[in-house]
Amino acid sequence: MAGPDPRFAAYVPSPVDRQAPATAEVAKATEDDVPALAVLQSRARGGSARDWENRIRRACGSERGMVVTAKVSGEAVGYANVAFLPEHPVDHAPAGYYLTGVTVAPTWRRRGIARLLTLWRMGWVREQDAAIWCVISARNRASLDLHRELGFDHVLIGASFQGVEFTGGEGWLLRADPPRQ
Repeated sequence: MAGPDPRFAAYVPSPVDRQAPATAEVAKATEDDVPALAVLQSRARGGSARDWENRIRRACGSERGMVVTAKVSGEAVGYANVAFLPEHPVDHAPAGYYLTGVTVAPTWRRRGIARLLTLWRMGWVREQDAAIWCVISARNRASLDLHRELGFDHVLIGASFQGVEFTGGEGWLLRADPPRQ
């Protein structure tokens, strides 16, 4: 496997310097949140804040999805998306609700923000459907660990799912079903 992908946080499964968990307010993002989320995304992933703002605004306006934000003392420190996606015509990834991305400000990483955002989205999806889907690059080991801890199971490995092509050519399709009672 090649070196780490710069788009993902460094993989440190048990960091010595882990900070105390953050107390963050997690809620559906509003139009007022979009500019700050675009700046956050631009700093984390590159590209212009204006381009990200347009993408985030479209996601906020989705009828079968949403953008969720995490704030600490009113400051946006992370955000994430969820969207209903139809079966993909090329890679045949199944239709369903997909957790489609998490961004956490570098200074707030390793404090549970991604976990809070993921749990919030999982709760929302559970109100819509039984299954929750996500696709993750095989190189994003921190995200794979998080999703496994939250009950996601490996379904398939492929070069693309839902049209997302993976760096290094390998991504995982994961699914979480309702907890057994």
